[in-house]
Amino acid sequence: MVTAPANSPRTRHGGWVLGLALIVASCTGSSAEPTITTRDSLVGYSELPTHVRIIAERYGIPEERLTGFPEEIWDDIRVSPSEVQTEEDSGGYFEHRSAWARWVAECYTRFGYPASEDPPGSGVVSYRGPNAPDFVTSTAKQRCDAESLLRFPDPPPPETRDDWETIYRRVLDTAACLEAEGHDVPDPPTLDAFIDSGGDWDPYLAVDDVPNDEWNRLLGVCPQP
Repeated sequence: MVTAPANSPRTRHGGWVLGLALIVASCTGSSAEPTITTRDSLVGYSELPTHVRIIAERYGIPEERLTGFPEEIWDDIRVSPSEVQTEEDSGGYFEHRSAWARWVAECYTRFGYPASEDPPGSGVVSYRGPNAPDFVTSTAKQRCDAESLLRFPDPPPPETRDDWETIYRRVLDTAACLEAEGHDVPDPPTLDAFIDSGGDWDPYLAVDDVPNDEWNRLLGVCPQP
């Protein structure tokens, strides 16, 4: 079994708002040719297709999120502004996370890599098909990940300290829950440090190496912040 990024495995999808994850379990078999990405093959922001930059600028998608893919990945991606789904469109934070996971799983599956949101509603994409290492570096995975950034942009950061405090309390609750389940979690930052970092502290990073079954169980008990 391997765990791999979904633009970073079991990590958050671009900051404080979306705790999105990908679980990859290796099985035997074969899959499509992997694509090896080198620094020289990555596209610069000015080289992105115009429609990609329009969506990025309208929804505040950071340049560095979009330039981590080879140039050819963007050639066949066509997303219009009407196809973009925001947190408000989804009906809330967890609904947005789940909608992202379902779309990505369907995209992987469409390209021959069977995946699903598991458990349902968790915002976690699970892939248990053949040759997980090939899947992680495949053109199909990169294409789906890139397109998902446009279709499900992160909501803007909170505007008020009260909103930040609400998010901070959720993070502390999650950390306490993980500790109650027997996992060591580092001391959290102060509220001010949390705000200054843009909410860049996730207690789930402390349990990133647990087996899939335990990961899924924890998600059901301790919601990701």
